[in-house]
Amino acid sequence: MGIANLAVLDWGGIVTDAAGESVRGRAAGPDAVPVGLRRRMPKFSLAAVRSAVGVAAPGCELVFASRYGDVATAMQLSEAIVAADLLSPSSFSACVHNAAPGLTAQVVGEKSSHTAVAAGDASLAAGLLEAWLRLSSGEASQVLVFYAEQPMTGIYAEFEHEPGVPFVALAVRLALGAAEDGAEAGRGRAGALALIEALEAGASAIAVSADMRAAA
Repeated sequence: MGIANLAVLDWGGIVTDAAGESVRGRAAGPDAVPVGLRRRMPKFSLAAVRSAVGVAAPGCELVFASRYGDVATAMQLSEAIVAADLLSPSSFSACVHNAAPGLTAQVVGEKSSHTAVAAGDASLAAGLLEAWLRLSSGEASQVLVFYAEQPMTGIYAEFEHEPGVPFVALAVRLALGAAEDGAEAGRGRAGALALIEALEAGASAIAVSADMRAAA
């Protein structure tokens, strides 16, 4: 079988550019995150969590995907170290790579397993592959895959591979799907944006190719 499909049960996204924030699908507003927690969360984590909270369901496992994670907060912490300033424990805990799924589980009160993956510009595809593995093995009946990536700035700007592509957060709650045409997850933030557009156009499945599955 060349293609396996994951059925999209629900989805939400947040796109942030110079013009501001655009909330897509069923992504949650800031008020969905308790104010005490929200004040301690960097923008990266807050966008990722909001995209996921709006589509989470009881018993749904969480898979977070990101190429670099919260580089902006990590850079601020590094600058504090260089300046011999005190580090913020809350900033550190919120910028580790698996912070977003942990924070999401905390907000929705979910005790199912969660994990985080990174695979360069194929990180979203890697998250979808992780979901397919869990679903096809019977380990889970639903998996929420969410992705977040921000443009690289400051001293890391030379590593920015997608100039002009905005900050994207996307969450999709998935189950095993029927054999129908599924939208494809392209690479990087541009690929996530294209997937959002496909979902807005009515796509009800996401394709997991044979090549992706063979890599597992």
